Amino acid sequence: MKKFKKFLKWERVVLKRNIPTIKIATKIFDTVDKNREHLKPRFTREKETKTIEDTLKYLFEDEKESQKWKKAGYWIYLKNKYIGNIWIFDINKENKSAEIGYWLSKEFTRKWYMTEAIKILEKEFFKNFDINRIEICCDENNIASKWVAEKCWYKLEWKLREHIYNKEREKYTNTLIFSKLKSEYKK
Repeated sequence: MKKFKKFLKWERVVLKRNIPTIKIATKIFDTVDKNREHLKPRFTREKETKTIEDTLKYLFEDEKESQKWKKAGYWIYLKNKYIGNIWIFDINKENKSAEIGYWLSKEFTRKWYMTEAIKILEKEFFKNFDINRIEICCDENNIASKWVAEKCWYKLEWKLREHIYNKEREKYTNTLIFSKLKSEYKK
C-alpha cells in the first residue's frame, strides 16, 4: 500500500505531514490560540484545544488514523510559515471516496492559499490513491468555505437541513455538501 507523502507542493503553498512532536504541537497551538475568534464558529476542535498537550494528543490520534489509512493530515506552509491545516479523511477504499476539511489563520484567508492547498491534495489523491470522489462539507453560513469549494470547481450536491447544532449560535445549522469526481478533475 502506498504511503502518504511527507511533502506536497504547488506554486506558493507546501503541505507537510509532521511527526507529532512538542515543537509542532506548540506551533499549532499558538496559531489556534491567536485565531480563536476567527475559528470558533467553524473549527470543531477549537474548544478542545486548550493546551499544547491537547494539541499533541490530537496529533498522535491523527497519526493513528493515518496508520490505518483513514486520514491524512497536512500542515499548510507559506515560505516556511505555518498558516493552517488541511485533511483528507473518511477515506473509504471500497467506495474510493474521501472528504477534505481545512482551516487557515485569519491573516491568510481570501488570498487563494486554501484553493491551492485543495488542488495539491486532490491531485495527489485522484492520481495516486485511486480516489474517485472527494467531498467538502461546510456550514451553510460559512461563506469562505463555500467560496473555496466553488473556486475549486466542486459541485453543490445537497443541503442537509438543520443538520448540526451550533452551540455558539444556539440553533441548528444547515450543512452543504460539495463534491468533485475524478472524471471532473481530469477536465
